[in-house]
Amino acid sequence: MFKLLGICSLAFATAAYAQPFTLIEDIKISDQKITVPINGFNDPVVFASIPTLNDPQAGVVSISNVTDSSFDVQFKEWPYLDGLHGEERVAFLVAEKGRHQLQDGSFWEVGEFTMTSGSTHQFFNESFAHTPHILLSGQTQNDADAYSLRVSSTSALTFGVALNEQEAGNNHAEESIGYLAVYSPTNAGITHNNEAYELTHQAINQEGFQTVNGKLLVQEEQSRDTETDHLLEIINILTVKNKLFAQDITHYGKDTMALRLDTGSQFAIDPGEATGQYGNIALLGSNGLTEASYTASNSYSKDSPAGAFDGFNNGVKVNIDSQKRIRRGVWLSTVNQEHWLQVAFERNAYITSFRVMLYETAKTMGPKEVTLQVSQDNVHFSDHETLTIPTGLNQLVTLIEPAIGKYVRLKIHSTHGSSYRVIGELEYYGGFVTHDTVIEPEDPTPIEGTTCASIKQQTPNATTGIYQIDPDGNGGEPAFYAHCEMTLNGGGWTLVANHADGLNELVVTSPVTETTNGVLPAAQWQAIQKQMTSGMMFVDEYSQVSQISKAKLTNANCVSLQQNTDLSQPKVPYDTAVLWQHEGTGCSLSGLDYSFISLSTKPTSRGDGYTRNGASLYQHNVKFDLWPYNSGVYSGAEQNTLLYYVK
Repeated sequence: MFKLLGICSLAFATAAYAQPFTLIEDIKISDQKITVPINGFNDPVVFASIPTLNDPQAGVVSISNVTDSSFDVQFKEWPYLDGLHGEERVAFLVAEKGRHQLQDGSFWEVGEFTMTSGSTHQFFNESFAHTPHILLSGQTQNDADAYSLRVSSTSALTFGVALNEQEAGNNHAEESIGYLAVYSPTNAGITHNNEAYELTHQAINQEGFQTVNGKLLVQEEQSRDTETDHLLEIINILTVKNKLFAQDITHYGKDTMALRLDTGSQFAIDPGEATGQYGNIALLGSNGLTEASYTASNSYSKDSPAGAFDGFNNGVKVNIDSQKRIRRGVWLSTVNQEHWLQVAFERNAYITSFRVMLYETAKTMGPKEVTLQVSQDNVHFSDHETLTIPTGLNQLVTLIEPAIGKYVRLKIHSTHGSSYRVIGELEYYGGFVTHDTVIEPEDPTPIEGTTCASIKQQTPNATTGIYQIDPDGNGGEPAFYAHCEMTLNGGGWTLVANHADGLNELVVTSPVTETTNGVLPAAQWQAIQKQMTSGMMFVDEYSQVSQISKAKLTNANCVSLQQNTDLSQPKVPYDTAVLWQHEGTGCSLSGLDYSFISLSTKPTSRGDGYTRNGASLYQHNVKFDLWPYNSGVYSGAEQNTLLYYVK
């Protein structure tokens, strides 16, 4: 049964001839095929955003019967399932075939080719300056069975593609495949319709990666086996007007998979340094903010943008955590221009509300109509919400939806009667996005044998100290003593290593303690590692705590945790000893696409690197679940020692 939809779409460009792109923002689909009308195209190619996960049964978005006036779409489950699927939400990017250059300097190539099951290579019509971001989408459904498309071996000239049926499937009939290749020098820009887009990439598996829209995850089908664990894959992501289009571009895991978007997932929010009475995260001196972090469109010489964030409202201290007064606040000039006040955070802020404070003589000069804008690059800003601030000297404004961005700008359209625009103090509330999912609850299944975790489970008030443990139970490694951390992050953590920068060797000791460098003997380490249920925790000399999940540690393409059987002789995939390492391309710790846990000494280090990062953490691609450091990617500049725990 077919259903014809009437829709509202956003055109990137309009002209008498075929338009380059149209974004169709929100379509409800199920297993029932529907027809979506389009117009303004001669030879269109249709790309689907990542479908939601409202119905957890595995499958793909199936596009067919593409013409210059419509296309058909349905959600198609893998053949081993019953085929009945609940409602999902999808957006579509309809693109005219050809090569398009946008005014921001980006190139968008749209093409089509045919293939059957197996793999092939496709050349671009023209080469790109650098490797573009790739999206694929089937344009036909000639075979009755669902199929997924995977990209690999991308370059500026060509890309590889594989067409996969379910694992228990057979050969697949010939299908027509559409591709979109996008290259932007800045990985962000503005479309013809003034809509911001962004190009990123992430490493994800079945655990997922939290985005503004929801958790993007890999979903394997189960036609041949029931396990759904998948190695980390690199994913290209194109976001247009908050709609998420994505494509896996690696083939580390061989099982048939597709991408889904869990819109019911939650962000992990780090509160950061919350200051003052209300928890302001934008105070000068907090969260890495300096006077240079604040800017304005134009202000008078007596004023400073930082003066609106110093904790003083025209000489009156309004934030008890303020260190010093800068200026009276900020007076934006009366010049006829766009007026704004901005703060540049070191990482993505999660803004739920803000407060504008004024003093009596500036009451009519306070902002009235405002727009809160956010940006990732300080160039391309998107309007998050336009609001009206009532008259008053202390006004709290709560957003309908939280705003997320590294650069947060308050754009002022009007005041309460004056040509001057004044803010005595501006506070933002919320926190910071950790770029990863909330740490999942621990598996409550009782652990075989005795571990720090089982002791904590059986004796909730157990205190930190030395305990006798026997992780593999009777008949395995004899019981031994270990240091158990019973307070931090739920307790139940076993200390397996105490390491520092600048060491010449890793000394085996049992038990490892908080006061002496050393690592556990190989047999004890293996017994603990094999009983791991949660992951690893790291504590530095300043009591800063980081954490990473078991799923990430055991799914790595260079060195997984279980490959290290002896902590005194950690793996050296290139020239640095690591406990764990995942890298986008290769395993050489180059290209800023790697994440790893260092456990290196002088003999296992690149030059004198062990003096700076012998005990350190990196997270360029795969992100830690807890990350306390000001640098978003590297801990070594802020610590010299680490305690390594397992639970």
